[in-house]
Amino acid sequence: MRYTSSIQQLKTDSRYDAANALLQCVLHRQIPDLSLLTTLYGVQQAQILHRIFVRFLEQHAESFGTPRVHMHNASTEISAARSQIEESASFQNLQFQILYRELPDEGDLECFYGKYSAQVRTIFQLFMEHHLVRKCGISSAAHLNRVGAVVGKIGMDSPTEHLYATVGVMHDALEDLLDEVKNPHGHVYTVNDYQAFLDRFAAPELHPHIKLITNFYDLLLSEIHNRLRQEDHAFTKMNLLWALEDMYKHERVEIHPYLEKMHYALEDAPLDGDVYAQAKWRCYSELYIREMAIYTHSHGDYRTFEIKAIDLSDNGHGRDALALDSRIKNLLKQQIYATYGSKLRSTWHGINNRVAELQEDALVHAEHIILRDFLQQQSYLDFAMSTLLKITALKPILFSDRLR
Repeated sequence: MRYTSSIQQLKTDSRYDAANALLQCVLHRQIPDLSLLTTLYGVQQAQILHRIFVRFLEQHAESFGTPRVHMHNASTEISAARSQIEESASFQNLQFQILYRELPDEGDLECFYGKYSAQVRTIFQLFMEHHLVRKCGISSAAHLNRVGAVVGKIGMDSPTEHLYATVGVMHDALEDLLDEVKNPHGHVYTVNDYQAFLDRFAAPELHPHIKLITNFYDLLLSEIHNRLRQEDHAFTKMNLLWALEDMYKHERVEIHPYLEKMHYALEDAPLDGDVYAQAKWRCYSELYIREMAIYTHSHGDYRTFEIKAIDLSDNGHGRDALALDSRIKNLLKQQIYATYGSKLRSTWHGINNRVAELQEDALVHAEHIILRDFLQQQSYLDFAMSTLLKITALKPILFSDRLR
């Protein structure tokens, strides 16, 4: 839902219009009038807040692009489908079982996943057995089931097929299970044996879609992180590049293209501080989504890329429960998707609707992170400064150019 209850509540504040006017001043690099600041903060605070905004705009005079324009008529198909499936008694019963970590019967899954119900049930079982949970504490399988059901509701499959709905369920299977599940010999699969995992748990026709939606860069970086830790080596840029080169020499040829692209993207990157986190973000923003978009466009089938939009939307609609840095990262991921999706200039209405929905959702929620701070009624100076810093973090969403 684009306009969540918290956003609707903000809009009831008598100062909301003034806060929005202040936001527009900042976005358009215009110094706000003292009268506007007085309306928001009172006479005693207006002068000093005026100085904060003046200095910020002076320091960032050339660093912003053109303020992004709202698409007020952007699609809400993902959100609508999510609401519709949640009205279904079949979905409610299935989700109830998953939330209580009760493995559903195949019969409860069949209306959503058809001939793939047994495979979906096994994936749910693996997630439950390995106690994989979301940040909010509920089973990760609940997210998988909701994504799969929304894919089905939107209508990517014909009525007698459930391939894409099943891909929706399995979109996190490789990333979350490869380092948890043991093969018949008692060893965890790891990224090098991803094909053996797929052969065991997913029908062959599902494989290319699951591989495409999987962030192999994250998997490889996680393996490097574990390897360096076991060898008591720091995760530095130099050690990261060495590990990529060493893996290229010794690991299976199927992952060589990923290693090559990672090395190219990271060798000149200014990685410092938390190198692991920065490398993951760079690979996500410059490789993972971009390559998925290009691949689906070149093959003329956007459905797997659409499923990624549904995944991101599902991750995002509960973002208010997340810490601020996680909320911002979630919004930036939606923007990355919208950026690469829009560059495809596709005539496929489905992908264009997904791009528009994620783009508008990201913009609305980014603006309201800022508006919420502008409407605080204590510690005005601190909130104003903090909010201006958030504008720089949210710049790719708030401005329509200067995007990577």
